[in-house]
Amino acid sequence: MSNMGINRLRLLLIMFLLLAACAKDSNEGSSIAALTDPPQGFRQAAPEMTVNLPEDMGPHPEYRLEWWYLTANLKSADGQRFGVQWTLFRNGIRPGPFESEEPGWQRNELWLAHAALSRPDDHHFSDRAARGGTGQAGVTAQPFSAWIDHWQLESRNDGTWELSVDDSDFSYRLQIQPQLPVVLNGERGFSAKSAGGGGSMYFSYPLRVVGGEVVIGGERFAVSGQGWFDREWSSQYLKPDQHGWDWMALHLQDGRHLMLFRVRGAEDFHSGTLVSADGTSRRLSTDEFTLQPQEYRDSRFGEVPVVWQLQVPSAELNLEIRSWPGDYWNPGNLRYWEGPVTVSGSGSVTGEGYLEMTGYGG
Repeated sequence: MSNMGINRLRLLLIMFLLLAACAKDSNEGSSIAALTDPPQGFRQAAPEMTVNLPEDMGPHPEYRLEWWYLTANLKSADGQRFGVQWTLFRNGIRPGPFESEEPGWQRNELWLAHAALSRPDDHHFSDRAARGGTGQAGVTAQPFSAWIDHWQLESRNDGTWELSVDDSDFSYRLQIQPQLPVVLNGERGFSAKSAGGGGSMYFSYPLRVVGGEVVIGGERFAVSGQGWFDREWSSQYLKPDQHGWDWMALHLQDGRHLMLFRVRGAEDFHSGTLVSADGTSRRLSTDEFTLQPQEYRDSRFGEVPVVWQLQVPSAELNLEIRSWPGDYWNPGNLRYWEGPVTVSGSGSVTGEGYLEMTGYGG
């Protein structure tokens, strides 16, 4: 499978279910169940739940869908800018746990990974897929390691992580320092996706990229920078009238970080997290901020909003978020936009981050 893009929630689940259809027994049927309902036998994230570490860095086979997701804004010694995205997805075909299964090709779960490297006006994307039970892909919680083939994100003895991706078109190897304490999004880690219920367990780490190397076009660049790591799992996400979302993680020059998303539907749903420079964090409720598109760009898959206005009065923030010039679609039948942004605002506020958008371009 190559050059397949897909959003991290509803559209990803569609793709996984289509992949699974070819392996179904005759007594399982071939129809795709409603994506907004938890499939029979799988657990569902709920508001009374919370996050437990380090266990929750590992896989949750009792849930339908989960991912380990990392973005980073990087610079080379001569000032060239790069953006990196790496995501490992796990999709349950049957609810686990699977301790009784013998090693080998199993039809319990599927794995997919996306990797991208971006520069201004330049975007490269690759993906990989694997079935469960073979060891070709997986995650361990302690020590932390997430891999598919030779792509890997793993912890080191000194507390840092290393991300390694080697593709025919590009490669990178980054040394990453997670910034503690962990950020629990939503209410104690339960992140609602609508006012009417449904959501996921969701925690994050701001990241410092303390060193590494990017290879593109035959050139090697020593890089450093900052980024964001998301860990999320659930079995139910969006409502039938919701058709996409806009998500961003921002890093301000004063040491603060922001994670924000807007789920688009009959009534848009907003949520976010503000992380202070000292590492403390708090939830931003729907009525505490506004996030509005200001400018659009024609791209190969249609028009997308690439300039946003963000206002958080309680934090004295009035920001403009602007995509880098270029086209940052991760391509495929079910595609999504994933690219770096710059931040500017009143009071000489500056910053950088990443923007993800789904449900655009038909």
